[in-house]
This record gives sequence, C-alpha cells and structure tokens, in this order.
Amino acid sequence: MSGGLAGYAAEIERYLRGESGAKREDLDNDESLTSARREADEFQAMKSYERTGGGGRLGQGQAGSPAGGGRNAPRSSAGGTGVAGSSMSSRAAKSTAAASSPKAASAPIMVYGATLAGFRPEEEEEDWKRRGGGGRSGAARATGAGYQARAVAARAGYAAGAQPAVFKVMPNPPSTKEAAARLLNYIGKRDDEKGEKHDIEIFDEDGQVLATGGARKAFLATFCETFEPPLENTNFLEVRFELASEVTDAALSEALTKAFGAKPFIYARDGQAVEVYAHSDERAGSLARVLAGGRENSRSKALGKIEARLSEAMGAAGVEAKAEVTAAVSREPKAKYFLQKFIRTHNQVRHANGEPVLGAKNATKAAASVYEQWRPQFSGRERRNAYHLLFSARAGTDANAVMAAARAVLEERAPGYKFVVAHHNDTKHVHVHAMVQARSADGERLKFYKPDLAAWRETFAEKARENGIAMVATRRMDHAMTRPFTKEHAGAYSRAQSDPRYQVSARTIERVEAKRQRRLDGQSLVVNGDAIAAAWQKTVTTMRTAGVVGQALMAAESIGNNFLGFRRDRTGEGQPGPAAGRGADQSGQKSFLSHPGMRELNALIGDLDMAQTPLEMRRQMARVNQALDNMRETLPPAHQGQFEQYREEVNDKMHDRLARLQFERQQQRRGGGGGEPIPEREARGRDLPTRDDPREPKQPRTGTEQEKVRAKQKDAKKQKAQQAEEQDRKTQRSNDNDYER
Repeated sequence: MSGGLAGYAAEIERYLRGESGAKREDLDNDESLTSARREADEFQAMKSYERTGGGGRLGQGQAGSPAGGGRNAPRSSAGGTGVAGSSMSSRAAKSTAAASSPKAASAPIMVYGATLAGFRPEEEEEDWKRRGGGGRSGAARATGAGYQARAVAARAGYAAGAQPAVFKVMPNPPSTKEAAARLLNYIGKRDDEKGEKHDIEIFDEDGQVLATGGARKAFLATFCETFEPPLENTNFLEVRFELASEVTDAALSEALTKAFGAKPFIYARDGQAVEVYAHSDERAGSLARVLAGGRENSRSKALGKIEARLSEAMGAAGVEAKAEVTAAVSREPKAKYFLQKFIRTHNQVRHANGEPVLGAKNATKAAASVYEQWRPQFSGRERRNAYHLLFSARAGTDANAVMAAARAVLEERAPGYKFVVAHHNDTKHVHVHAMVQARSADGERLKFYKPDLAAWRETFAEKARENGIAMVATRRMDHAMTRPFTKEHAGAYSRAQSDPRYQVSARTIERVEAKRQRRLDGQSLVVNGDAIAAAWQKTVTTMRTAGVVGQALMAAESIGNNFLGFRRDRTGEGQPGPAAGRGADQSGQKSFLSHPGMRELNALIGDLDMAQTPLEMRRQMARVNQALDNMRETLPPAHQGQFEQYREEVNDKMHDRLARLQFERQQQRRGGGGGEPIPEREARGRDLPTRDDPREPKQPRTGTEQEKVRAKQKDAKKQKAQQAEEQDRKTQRSNDNDYER
C-alpha cells in the first residue's frame, strides 16, 4: 500500500477526531518506505498470479476470472452505456496478455482487473430490487451494472496504489483562427534553461511531428477549415417607462441613449409613458419564458435586475422613470415581426437621436429598413470551434506512456477530428496538452457534457493501464476531496498574496488552500458520509469475492471503516468506532461537532485567512467568538467540557495569526528594515479582543439590546455575502457550462 493511501486513511481518522484540515504529506514524503511496500506488493501479486497459471484471481480464491486492466476492459461508450455480465468476463479474459506483460505487470492494475472480473451484476440487480427499485430493462441493467463494476474496480485499484485519472477541458477555448494560432504557439513552445522560447515536438492526428513553422502553418490552415463564423446577436427587448415628471423631448432622447448605451433602439412617447424597442445583450429567450409564464410563477430575478438598472441609468441622466420589460424576443424572424408591430401600433416613432422613423405608414418596409440599419451594430457571440484539453499524471510517471495514452484517447473518442498533442515538461507532474476541433469535416460536433467527461476520463485511465501506468477513473466523492480550483481562482489568489490591496473572496481562498493542502471536504462527509461508506464496503465485499488479499484489501477496509464510523457517529447508531474520536462522547451520543451551528462557525473560521490587517483580524475574531457563544448556550452540559477545549484551541490559533499580522504591520512601518521582531506571545497582549471566561456568568441583555445585536449581525452577513458575490464576479469568468474537474 502506498504512503499516499496510508496518509489518506490517517487523514480521515484525524478528521473524525476533530482535527480537520490536516495534511497528508508526511507519509507521502517517505519515498523509501512507499517504494519498498509497493515492490513487496507487486512481488506478492505476481507470485500469486503465477501460482494460478495466469488464469486465476489475484491472491487466494477460486480460479476462473483473470486479472487485467487491458485494452478490452469495459468502458463507457459515447452514450455512456456499458456492458455487464458474460461480456464483462470475456473482456477481462482478453486482457490477460496485457496484464501479464512486463509493461503492464503492476499490482494496482491486476487488482483492478481482478475486482472488475469478480463483480456480480446479478447481485447488484437483486440489491436494487430489495431497495424497491423494481424491474429494469436489459439495457438499463447492463448500463447500471457496467457503471457499478467500473466504479468498484476503480476504488479497488486506488486502494492498491493506483493514481486517479485527471482529464480537464480548459476554459476559454479558441473560437477564431487567431486564437487557435495563439494556442498552437503555446502548446508548441516552451522556455529553455536560459528563459528563451524554443519549439518542442508536437504531433498531429496522423502521428506526424510538426517540426517546422511551415508545417505548423499548413496544419493550422486545415485545422481551421471547419471553423464557423460568430453567431449574430438577435436579442431584443420592449420596455415601458413611466415618467415621474414633465421631460423635454431632447432630455428624454439623451437619457434613453445613456440608459441603453451603444445599443440601437427606437421609441414612442404618449404623455408620461414611453415605449422603447431596443437591441440587448441579455438572453431574451429565457426572459420571454418568464414573461409567458408570469413573473409571480418564476424564481428568476433577471427581469427585476434589468428594470432596476435601466431606471437607475435614467435617474443618473436626470430623468426619473420606472422601467418595465413588457416583451422579449431572441430569433431574427420574431425580432423583425415585433419591430414591424411596434412601428405599426405606435404614433410618432423616433430613432435614438430623436429623428422620426421614415415611411412609418408602410410598417413592413420601415421595419426592414430600420433592421438593416441596425445590423452592422449587432455584436456577435463566438461559436465553440475548438477545445483545449489536458491529460495529467503524477510526478515520476513515464511521460512517453502518458503521451501514448493521450493520443490513444483522442483517436478513440474523437475519430475524424484534427488535433495536436504535446508534452510539457516544465512542471513536476506530467501533463499533455491537446487542441482538437469541435466540428469534424463531416459536420459532427464534439461535445463535453458530464457523461462525456466521465467517459473520457475512464478511457484515459484504460489507455494509461494499457501503457503500464497504474491509473483508475475514480470520483471526487469516493475520497471526499475538496473541489478543484480554476485558473481564475489561482490567479486571483496569487495576486491577493502578493498585493495586499487586492481583495479576494473567502470562498476563493478556502477553495485554493483546501485543494493545495489536500484537505477532506467536511461538507461531503456530513452530507454523503453514509453513501461513501456504503460504496467502500461494497468494494471490500467485491474484492473478497474476487480473491484479492494483502495490503490493497486492508487499505480499502480501513477507508470504509473510517467512513462507517463517521456515519455511526452522525446517526448515533451503536457504539462509536475507534476512529470516531472527538466526534462523539463516551456514551456514543452526538458531540458538539454535529451541532447545526458548526457549519456557520467553520465558514467564519475559514474567513480568518482573508484578514490582511490586525483590525480586520480582530473584527473577524469577534464574529467567531460570538458564534461560539451562541453554540455554548444551546449545548447540553455533557458537551461543555469538550467544547471549551475546542474553543481554546480555536482562540490560540486566531491569536497566533493576529500576532503575525501585527508583526508584519510593524515591519511595514519600519520599511522592512532592522529591529528585533516582537515575540508572538508579547504581541498577543496588545489590543486583542476580550476572551469570555466561561466560569464567569454573562450579564443578561435587554430585549432592545438583543434586537440591535441581531440586526447588526444580519446586516453584517448580508454585506459580507454581497461583497463576496461582487468579488467573485470580478475575479471569476462565468461560463455557460462548468468544465472543471
């Protein structure tokens, strides 16, 4: 069992004891111990495999199902379907040669193959019926069993030391020829030791090396042949303004121009009411559905935001008016029809500059003329013409094998699409970049929905195993790991670290640091702890059935037992396991860690990292202590002792961080020069928030004071949420589809 697995199990135990946030790097860094154990496991696995004559299971157990993870292992097809039952066993049998070759002779790969072959789809179907699922069709049974088999085998391979497959669809894909040229230049050039750019080997879909600038230029020309022009924006809104006072025509025209910016529009005035038909960047289709179904029946706030923005813009221009969106269209035929209708049903229709629309008596011709005048001003929306993909593996993995696996994935999952791939060796981990067409020469479009992403990841793991890399396609939920962060998250975080003036939201800081420190996701453990435990228990059962023994089985059992202990601790079922620790008291009852206020408290503690000055830190410390006070008032007496010990630990950590901030501020005032640093213990006593002594009775507050405190807390939370939301909009790019994995 690898050191990473041992550290992972230890991390779960530390979390269950209340020591969340601990790293798993101590055991990971013990390379000699990890290597020795892995070699011993592989030796034991190979001996066991040889004793069975290449046809038995891995370890002790009955013969009949070969171990392997080769080319013909079941995987998800383009539609996400799989094959189970007899076909699963036959595919495992075909992979015997690959598993027995020196290139693929790896214990994790053999464990994966043995567990996959030992999966019993009929037992899965019976379990489904016992849970009240009823009967299913043959295709549904095959799909469900195939997915379950691959998931169970992946967890078993991970327990044996296999690395999880990492496949990403990068944001900001190239949509123009110029953007594709920039990405090709990025993929095909790296910095040398002197920091100068030089060409590296890149391969096309035919396996040819694009070594010269002419070859790359010729490839780019054929690559961009399938690119489509940007989509034309045909979104229009019809808005009614109710004027609050008398306004001149010139002032009204100027205010409308400022409200709609550079967008073309026409308008008609009838007393204090002004009707406007305008081009918009808003997605009119969704707005039209809200209007058709009635605002009162929709949760969407888009219309209200648009109306508030227009009213505010009119007010800033000196015209008080209330805006109301009355219609929205998103298709060109409807846009022309509504424009014609607007001209026909309103008198004295004017352009944005106040000039009347000519030929209004013939609405059809007038609308066509206006629309053609507007067309050059329509801003288009770029199509997705190409994708930027990333295949990644751990440091120390054979780069040539990863490259071969990535090429095999592209050849299988994107046949007929032009692509280039290249290995970048400027980081510790191995990663291969690829640029692939979004539309083939036959007009087929390449899409990446969630089932497609899972299928690509499974195929990458399969091709990696065929090339001798112990890799499996696990889910993030299998390990209760935190969500990965995006390039925008990392950029904002790095800038905030180097520039104190740049603020970033607490959610971004927590997301980056949690992933880099390899923390477990506490929320996943709370919400899905029982499901995760059940999945690992099923994995252990299948491994035993397949005859898998040794360190891999022990690791899977350890992970499953720890999650099971957490589930029992949550529900109070039976006696707590040894890993429960501080999660429950000696009587097996829930501890303060299961208190509903812990979620808010954990969020406040996570926000402490946002504090850049001692003043901000003191304010956030006060909020944390207020939350601790609220929890203490609702806890039973049996949990008060553990809670006070926990509170002391939290306050010690907060005061340590405050001391560091005070020292850094003092160094800044001194210009970063000399001077003896102030010891942390001495700095703690300077201008710190008062700690409440639990042994001293707290003075009761009057009803008015309590209402004021609640109001202040509510306003602070609201302001904090607004700031975080606004900062996220500034530092993160909002995509239609979330491709991060």
